[in-house]
Amino acid sequence: MIIVALGAWVLRALAFFHRSGAMGYPMDYDEGVYFSAASLLLRGDLPYRDFIFVHPPGSLLLWAPGAALTLGLDAATAYGITRYLAAAVGALCVFLAGRVAWRAWGPLAGCVAALAYAAYPEAALVERGTFLEPLLNVLCLGFANLWLASGTHSRARRIGAGVLLGLAISVKIPGGLWLIAALLSRPGKESWRHALLPVLVAFATFVVVVGPLAALAPSEFLRDVITFQAARPPDGELDRWMRLREVFHERRWGEVLLALVGLGTACVRALRAAPEHRPAARFFACAFVLSVVLFLASRTYWNQYNAHLAASEAVLAGLGASVLHAFSTRWGRTASRAVAALLLAAAFVPGARHVYQSAQLQAPDVVALAKHLRADVPPNACLFSFEPGWALAAGRLPSGATPIVDGYATMLQDAMSTGDRFETTDEALSADEAQQALRITLGACRFVVLGWRGEWQLTPQSRPWFKQRFIRRFPEGGAGGVDLWEHR
Repeated sequence: MIIVALGAWVLRALAFFHRSGAMGYPMDYDEGVYFSAASLLLRGDLPYRDFIFVHPPGSLLLWAPGAALTLGLDAATAYGITRYLAAAVGALCVFLAGRVAWRAWGPLAGCVAALAYAAYPEAALVERGTFLEPLLNVLCLGFANLWLASGTHSRARRIGAGVLLGLAISVKIPGGLWLIAALLSRPGKESWRHALLPVLVAFATFVVVVGPLAALAPSEFLRDVITFQAARPPDGELDRWMRLREVFHERRWGEVLLALVGLGTACVRALRAAPEHRPAARFFACAFVLSVVLFLASRTYWNQYNAHLAASEAVLAGLGASVLHAFSTRWGRTASRAVAALLLAAAFVPGARHVYQSAQLQAPDVVALAKHLRADVPPNACLFSFEPGWALAAGRLPSGATPIVDGYATMLQDAMSTGDRFETTDEALSADEAQQALRITLGACRFVVLGWRGEWQLTPQSRPWFKQRFIRRFPEGGAGGVDLWEHR
């Protein structure tokens, strides 16, 4: 497991072994938001009270070790180091997925689960940055390892499981689905009694992590974390069939097939054996099915959400491999060994090709912009970036009395503040309230990093207003890429 985990770290960190280093790899909008928010928290700017943040604060605390580097280092350097730490979190997920499958169904299942997670394309992408999913996965898999451990459940183990589960829910509310899966996997009377302590500890952990920040701004917390997520307009892939295709995408066809075999096996065993005799199969089958149902029902969906599926899908792939290998033993030792090799290859090779290809991606326009910002924009000048990652690449964090960390969510909140409901995100961003608030923000700053996202968030009516008041400074000659504008 350790060797596979180290290999997984290399697969993820390959993206940083280029001339531009870790910051040359493209940065997603979300990772810029989470790292900037964690850095501001350490400086005394609190989520909900001082800036909009639409998730519980657990991720900000867990990414705080990386964000703390910004207190002594340039923010871009700090984030570059944190990207290597994110890859290490992914490697730990690989180890935990393999370990729980090994203990439940044997060495082959463990190796297949570890390889399947290591080569899961969506997981590898988010485990190159400060996303929610790496934290959610490592906490949920850690919880599963403690919850499903064989033998007598000691008090310390149950407390540890509760702490990990509470932290998972404090990162992202859907972490609570793993509690449902855990309770469904051991529904015996004795198990319910033993489950009470972890549930209480999970609740207490959630309160300890979330409570202090929520108490300082209770109405803003409810607005950002609860109301926003419940009432926000749909975004991302809206077609449910396309979502389902992304969930079972052919880029990882080997793992998907093995996971479906594992899921079918878990369903059959659920009918034939008492729940306490097959807890691991029931647990991961429930976690997987509940996650898929959530993705299909959610108002928003992007395929990077599939990264959370890796935690349950990879383990189910291990179960499926163990079943197929057990079936092959009737053909003789040589045949069963060949089948084992094929199962290992099927779990790893299809996804690994995509993981390697994604590691070759670079963002030269952002690197060039970062150099220009460092050279020609005064450090104390107000700079607003429609994507926080573009400013972060130049060592800049959001600033001001009310820093805007998540401009996208801020505009949606402004649009929804009137109580109106919107059918699409584009409609919400085009609302007068959202555009007026954005104009005030832009007008107060000397420099603006626009890029494709700024063009999208500005309406056709606001773009002429913007270009009347700002002049394009970079890149010169009308070249494409992320662009910098200065107030006239």
